[in-house]
Amino acid sequence: MNAVVLFVPWQEIAAGKNDFPPFYASAQMIREGQASRMYDFDIENSFLRRISDVERPPNNHLPYENLIFVPLTYFRFPVAHALWTLLSVGMLAGVGLLIGDLRPGASRFGSTFLTILAFFPVWYCLLQGQDSILLLFLYSLSFWLWRRGRIDMAGFVLAMGLFRPQLVLPFVLVVCLAGKWKFVRGFIPGAVLAVGVSTFVVSLHGMAEFTRILISQGTQGSASALGKQWHIWPQLMPTWRGLLWIALPARAVGRVENSLLLFGIFAGLLWAAKRMRSAREGTSFDLAFASAVAVVALVSFHSYLHDFSLMALPLLIVGDIVASSARVPEEYAYSIVTLGFLFFLTPIYLVLLVTGKIGLLVLPSVASLWLMSRWGTRVVPSLQREPSETAALRTA
Repeated sequence: MNAVVLFVPWQEIAAGKNDFPPFYASAQMIREGQASRMYDFDIENSFLRRISDVERPPNNHLPYENLIFVPLTYFRFPVAHALWTLLSVGMLAGVGLLIGDLRPGASRFGSTFLTILAFFPVWYCLLQGQDSILLLFLYSLSFWLWRRGRIDMAGFVLAMGLFRPQLVLPFVLVVCLAGKWKFVRGFIPGAVLAVGVSTFVVSLHGMAEFTRILISQGTQGSASALGKQWHIWPQLMPTWRGLLWIALPARAVGRVENSLLLFGIFAGLLWAAKRMRSAREGTSFDLAFASAVAVVALVSFHSYLHDFSLMALPLLIVGDIVASSARVPEEYAYSIVTLGFLFFLTPIYLVLLVTGKIGLLVLPSVASLWLMSRWGTRVVPSLQREPSETAALRTA
């Protein structure tokens, strides 16, 4: 069913009616020497109109990311989109290799890759031509490196995901609060590199324009104004913000919503930081990392269903732990399987998309985090690996 969802709207995709045109147009601007005007709204849309008749909101991605798409501009738009789709599937295979390599002596690439393909948000990301799968790959590589003791490099790799700062910086905040300074030490030069390359691509003036756009979109009030102009629907966000938009009455929107939004964001990040601070190695660390990634995905201020692809990583990590543990209590096993099954039911996503209730995905996600917390506290200590298997993991 997931594959059918990708191929049905191919004519609309070829006509540029998804999210890939802004990447293609920005890369064209770089190729044609117009990179410094990338954040000039009129110029940007003049490039977009070459491939799509859909007017877009201002570009809010760091420009270094667009270098990836420059080679694709040598192909016609439909071919470029197909190539990007193939590259994205390749990155999903990379995630399968990294997570399938968690257990020494066990090769689970096939089952892991099939599990990823059963997760509807990754197909939605492919459908939209978005870059969220690239971020999923970077998170997976960072996790793989951290587990092998290369914590500095793990931080550096994740810094390459700053094209989606709302899904990277909260994780770095969790790591800082948890006192994992080796990761931060690696993240900082990576962030400097990303900003430096971006400045080289679009010049200081271009970065100033990018900063202005980012600030204008970074508050609830300006985001609401932006939503009215560009049809941004928070209820289609699988986040705490999306759930509040659905659950609260219209008269409560404003200070009440802002207060609850901030409370939920900081409560979630502090909870994740506490778990990561107390994690040492092995299964405990795996669960702490998975919890932090899940929390970041849920509290992000601006994320859509394609960004929910990131949730595949914590699902894979927890699934691997359960599959590798012969002593999971029956009550936890049933609960984990039931909740996990919900995340892979494609019809649920389709119904929530049609009804505009994607924010409700937060409910099973929070339930899963609660279950992981209880399981991690009561059961995981007895499931820790032998020291010889986890010697590479050390506190930062």
